[in-house]
Formats: sequence, C-alpha cells, structure tokens
Amino acid sequence: MLLYNLRFGWWNVALSPSAPQAKTKASDITYSVICEHIKTLLQENTCDFLALCEVSNSDVEYLTNNLGLENISFLDLTQKIGRTRFDITVLFNSSKIRVRHNRTLSKVMTGNIVKAAQLVEVENLDDQKIIYVYLCHWASRLNGDGESKRIAAANIVYDSALEFMTAGEDVIIMGDFNDNPYDKSLNDCLRANRCHDAVIKYPNEFFYNPFWRTVVSEHKYSHTTTDITYRSGSHKFKQFLGTIWHSYDQILLSGSFLNNRYWHLNEYRTQIMTPETILAHFEDKSHFIDHLPIVCEVTRPLENKYAN
Repeated sequence: MLLYNLRFGWWNVALSPSAPQAKTKASDITYSVICEHIKTLLQENTCDFLALCEVSNSDVEYLTNNLGLENISFLDLTQKIGRTRFDITVLFNSSKIRVRHNRTLSKVMTGNIVKAAQLVEVENLDDQKIIYVYLCHWASRLNGDGESKRIAAANIVYDSALEFMTAGEDVIIMGDFNDNPYDKSLNDCLRANRCHDAVIKYPNEFFYNPFWRTVVSEHKYSHTTTDITYRSGSHKFKQFLGTIWHSYDQILLSGSFLNNRYWHLNEYRTQIMTPETILAHFEDKSHFIDHLPIVCEVTRPLENKYAN
C-alpha cells in the first residue's frame, strides 16, 4: 500500500529566549550553525513542518533571508504580549502544506500573563484537510511560579482543543513544555496518555503521547554497555535529588490519529532526532544548543484522497 506522509518537527534552538533578562546568543556564527542544522532537518530528515522556539523577530528575519531553501516558507509568530513575547516561528514545505495563524491563546491571571499556545491551521494541499496544531513553550522550571503557569497553560490549551476533538477534527499539540510526560500539566491537565487502548476507546477526550517512550533510555544496562551514554530525553539538566535527562519536548496527537479515521500516527518515525552534527553540538558543554529536535510522522493511504 502506498502511503502519503506529513512530518511535524519541533526544536528549541536556544537563540533568543523570551525572558526580559535573557541575552540573545544570535551572531553570524550561531546563525550559520542553526541554518545548517535546519537544512539537515528539512532536507535529510524531510520535515514538512518545523516549529522553532527561543527565536526573536530578528532571528526569523535572518533565517528568512539567508536559509535559501526552495519551497520553504515562514510564519513568524514572535509577537509581543505584555512585557514578554511569544518566541516561536514555523518553517514549512509550501509545496505540500499551507500554514496560517488561527489565534493566540493567553490569559492574564493575578496580574501575570500565561502564554498557553499559538494555534495554527495546517492545510494539506493534496486534499485540503486541516490539522489544528497548538505550539507551546511553557514557563521555565527556574521560576518559582513556573509549575502553576504550566498547569494553567495546559488547562487553557485542553479546553480549546476539546472543542475541535469533539467536532471530529485532527489536533496536534507540540512544544517545549518544561514538564515531563508524567507531570501534572501533561498527564492530568492535557490528558496526554501513554496507553493506546485508552486513547482509542476515548478518542475525543485523550491525547496520545508517543514521547512517553523517551522517558527511559532505549539502551539496557549490562557488562557490555558500560561505556555508552544512557540518553533518555531531549534535554539534559541536573536536578537536585532528581534525574539528569528530561523529555520536555513532546508532540501529542488527538485520538483521531489512532482510530482509523483518516490520518494514522507512524510511531516508527516519531522520535527524538539525533543527526550527528546536531548531537555533537548538543553533547559539547560549551555549545549553546541544549535541546535535541523531535519529529512526528502521520500517514494515510494514497487512495484516501478520493474518499468523501
């Protein structure tokens, strides 16, 4: 059976965080590095949709003018909100999909702005079908009120996404959540489940989170594996009395992708991306890159384009 696929990627590139006190790492050198890595993700790893976070409007302008890839378009979502800003942009394959901004999800709570998500519509040009994609970069764990903000953001996103799921629409939520799959914001508030059967049974209530698989290293320990790195996530941060590896970067899918409706999640090609050049910079403690990119693939039989 011939399959048509779309590949959705996410990457925190660590160039220009949105925190007012944060300094940009943007320079000719870092821009050159990021451009080469983006080309790897778009060309060698065939991402059709690649969302970047921790970028500024100036970063987006540079990438737009210097990336130089055919059929790659940009959607700049780095809009200012209060004293902060959203720090996300989208690169997409304009020969396969069209991406447009739907709305910004934010809320003022006790005088603080909760940046929940940017919602975009991804239209597949092959069949005009729409996938609703929420792009999230939630509050840092370095802030004392970060957990409360992440939980609030999760509730805002879920309430919005539930309307689409109830109507039978396809929904994807992706981002750097600054929480692991088992944390309250993801597991309880977004109902991002690791159980296929539960999601299949309640497709309009649960999201499926394939990145639960990344919580534990794929390598198993024995006397033959004492000299390897037991990588088990997309970000490395040593917590006091906690773990070192974290799966903060995740892509969640509505139950429609597991229910034989139209699109199908392809877990065989849904993973943390480790191209050699990106991995080398990630593992270099002196380098600015501190997250690995992730990708999720959805497929459908080609004959579906003729279905009603």
